[in-house]
Amino acid sequence: MDINNVKPYNQEEEKTRQLNRMFNTISRQYDKFNDIMSMGLARRWRKKALLTLKDYNPENILDIAAGTADICIKSFEYLRPRNVTGIDISEKMLEIGKKKVAQAGLSDRVTLRVEDVSSMSFADQSFDAATTSFGIRNFEKLDQSLLEIHRVLKPHGKFVILEMSEPQTPVIKQGYLLYTKTLIPFAVRTFANDPKAYSYLTNSMSAFPQGKVFIDILKKNGFNCLKYKTFFLGVCSLYLAEKE
Repeated sequence: MDINNVKPYNQEEEKTRQLNRMFNTISRQYDKFNDIMSMGLARRWRKKALLTLKDYNPENILDIAAGTADICIKSFEYLRPRNVTGIDISEKMLEIGKKKVAQAGLSDRVTLRVEDVSSMSFADQSFDAATTSFGIRNFEKLDQSLLEIHRVLKPHGKFVILEMSEPQTPVIKQGYLLYTKTLIPFAVRTFANDPKAYSYLTNSMSAFPQGKVFIDILKKNGFNCLKYKTFFLGVCSLYLAEKE
């Protein structure tokens, strides 16, 4: 399945517009659903992703598809940067994020902005590092977005990607597919206000390229993959890339 053909509502409307509407609709439930999708391990994986940057001491970090700002906030716990800028296409997600940032006492250090990663407004070489967690599969224009990230990173800047993935071992894959087809739909019926949105999130996970295929995409767009690791039997993938 081509990831570009996986859309929340219909095939006619552009994907980014649909995603904006979708994430605005589910913004209040998204954190809860992310915990269910990751079997409660999302916070641990985010910590591991951020710690891959610790040796590089990034001062200015860009968090893409920042959502409700969890990575922005946790960056200060694990990395102590000077500033973090978070971008997302959903203003409603960022509204929740701004409240969480304020509660953490970081309003003067974290900036949250509505931006499309495929056409960012930042100057060239603005950031030491970029991060994205559980968001890259939502990029409508993947190659263009990666080139934009490459543009705004400083020379040898680091890019950390955390994304849900589908286990490749047959037995484990069958078990995880059973989980996504039983418990996740049950959770959706329990608290979802947009079931199609949650179907999209699970379908896009299985359609997004992973492993060597994605590493080749990074390479094509100017990134050298320094590290690739999977967690929990292949349910989550971590990539650390460097701007060439």
